[in-house]
Amino acid sequence: MNKAPKTKMDDRCPRQLEDMPESWCPLAVLRLKAIRNAGRELTEQEEANLPGCPWAVDHQLANYCFWKYISEYTGDKAPSDMEIASLMNISTDTAKKTEKNAISKFRESPEFIDLVDDKDGNSVEGRSEDDYTIIK
Repeated sequence: MNKAPKTKMDDRCPRQLEDMPESWCPLAVLRLKAIRNAGRELTEQEEANLPGCPWAVDHQLANYCFWKYISEYTGDKAPSDMEIASLMNISTDTAKKTEKNAISKFRESPEFIDLVDDKDGNSVEGRSEDDYTIIK
């Protein structure tokens, strides 16, 4: 039986794993149990104080690991806000707020600030006149 090639784990893993977990992540299970036992939707502050891995997702085949889920189960298509919210046991509004904060931080990054957009919003950095031909 061939095993799937090991995929490098994201550096944000609280367990500091080198590869994706091959069995259920105990920290993820701990987080999911704490969320379920709360019996209500928690505030961001309450959720931040929960034990376990903040990257836990409700996906048994991904061993409850967000990074494994993204790596092995999403393919080229990014998951929707609703899918992420459902997997992470948070509201869609919380997922959208987190996404908005991430985009805001990205826009403040030096790499993004250095981009110059043309009137259609397309990046013109690195373009030259050889990139296009005017046909008459």
